[in-house]
Amino acid sequence: MILISLSILIAFFVSLYVAKWQIDTFREAEITGTDMHKQQKVDIPEMGGLSSIVGFIVGISLLLGERGHLNNPIFLTALIGIIGAGFIGMVDDLVALRQRTKAILPFLFSLPFGLQMMDGSIVFFNLTFSNPYLLMLIIPFGVTCAANASNMLEGFNGMGAGLSAIVATTLISLVYITGGPTYGLYLLFPLLGAVLGFATLNIYPSQIFPGDTFTLFTGAAIGSAAIICDLITPGVILFIPMIIEFFLKFKGGFQAENFADVDEDGYLMSVHDKTESITHWLVKKFKLKEWQLVALIWTVEGLLSITVLSYYLLM
Repeated sequence: MILISLSILIAFFVSLYVAKWQIDTFREAEITGTDMHKQQKVDIPEMGGLSSIVGFIVGISLLLGERGHLNNPIFLTALIGIIGAGFIGMVDDLVALRQRTKAILPFLFSLPFGLQMMDGSIVFFNLTFSNPYLLMLIIPFGVTCAANASNMLEGFNGMGAGLSAIVATTLISLVYITGGPTYGLYLLFPLLGAVLGFATLNIYPSQIFPGDTFTLFTGAAIGSAAIICDLITPGVILFIPMIIEFFLKFKGGFQAENFADVDEDGYLMSVHDKTESITHWLVKKFKLKEWQLVALIWTVEGLLSITVLSYYLLM
């Protein structure tokens, strides 16, 4: 357990170091995006999720001394799907892939994970799935859904990083509460450290943006860990805001952006006629600054986390 705890620290500092390097290097290379929710529009380095991926990999590498987990085919194939999703996000940040491409490719990367899970079973609420051929499809489909859902609710400083940290922390706690399979922790601990390292420079006012590199990677990692740890049901509950966001975006053909305008006092102003995002609704209903909007969504996610943890503690 010492190594697995240290993996958080190693992943944190590596992610933070790489993110700092990216800020200077990517700005010079003009790999940037405009910070839309400030009065003075400035270009911020993009594709910051690369730092989290590097931190995650280094944190995983630290655990190579632990026996019986990292050589598990299920763990290794899940890792392929996670890194593959991050790679797809990097390509998307550079050349803007089609939405259907971002749906198909993570599925293909996670297919080996599904093949390794064919002899097992999964529980979703009160339903148990054990048909091997069905599992072969459900598993990569679930990872793909998690990756793309995580990609939906973004666009504001620190939002995605905070949501990922809350979900990862909750799943770690649930593993200990439920006594479920522990080797999912070998994904969750390095992931949490890597996310927090990046978040240090991504929270308001952001110095670096996550890009799809971050969101697809963290979504796939969280989805894979939830499957491995037999925590699919709480994982889905924790993803409720992202699932709602997915369907709102689906209604608009995935054309809507989460961006808003900013008045002279720094408050967000809606620029959308239709409500095709949770953020659109919040900006229309409440007078919020960017950091307040993000804090509100974090609070909702935190309440979901407390609800899930309380249920499993009391059951």
